Amino acid sequence: MSLSRVFYWCILSLLAVSSACTSSVKDEDVYGVWQYIKVENPNQGDITPDEELKENDPSIRFSEGNKLEMIWGGKVLSKGTYHIEYPVINYEENLKEQGSRKIKFLIKKLEDDILVFQTMEADAVRVTARKLK
Repeated sequence: MSLSRVFYWCILSLLAVSSACTSSVKDEDVYGVWQYIKVENPNQGDITPDEELKENDPSIRFSEGNKLEMIWGGKVLSKGTYHIEYPVINYEENLKEQGSRKIKFLIKKLEDDILVFQTMEADAVRVTARKLK
């Protein structure tokens, strides 16, 4: 077998493995409470201080029925429904009297008990969260 054929088969194998791994993320794969351990604005280099995170205990909760809640300071900051089309979390926030709005979050990492996601805006906010047991 020629070197170019070996290279070609290696590339095809890698693509097949990577697409098989990423397409298998389902809504229920994120069920549970994820506590924020880092909040940053990568474009501006801003990071929320650890003291502020400890004081406000922020988290995101994914539950059955595709429900999502964001908690900050012991209060529900945002709630609505979600659906994952990996690598995107499509979130529809319930704005009560004002209706709803759609927000997309990009999943940067989802491994074991770590989830890293960010807003898909020019001035992105990135959150690193650890799943609570």
